[in-house]
Amino acid sequence: MRLFDTTFVVDLVNDDPGAVRLAKAVDEESSLAALSVVSVHEYLFGVHFRYLRDKTLSGRLSSARRDLARFEIIPLTQDVIELSAGVHAELARAGRLIGINDVYIAATALKFGMTVVSRSETHFGRVKSLRTESY
Repeated sequence: MRLFDTTFVVDLVNDDPGAVRLAKAVDEESSLAALSVVSVHEYLFGVHFRYLRDKTLSGRLSSARRDLARFEIIPLTQDVIELSAGVHAELARAGRLIGINDVYIAATALKFGMTVVSRSETHFGRVKSLRTESY
């Protein structure tokens, strides 16, 4: 099972060859393609930020919702938040912090036994026991 990072959604929409290739492979495998609700926020924030005062905002948001529809959305649960606090503390103690949204995404993947898929494995690789995959 894969938990895709926000970068993957952006790259897929922008026809990045690696993201497109992986999306096709996932479709052929019929495996779970999931996003954290945190990635949904990041993706929609990007659309709002870019088109906030643009008359095309409504259409852009509709398109973004279609982009997200191919994924199962995984919520932030109490268990995930508690796990994320421990992950965050470990990273802070080691002086290897990553952004809090990525801590939530990593904790979601750990809780549900998923592999995080991101353009770069560098910062997710700081999280102990987290499986990562790049494209």
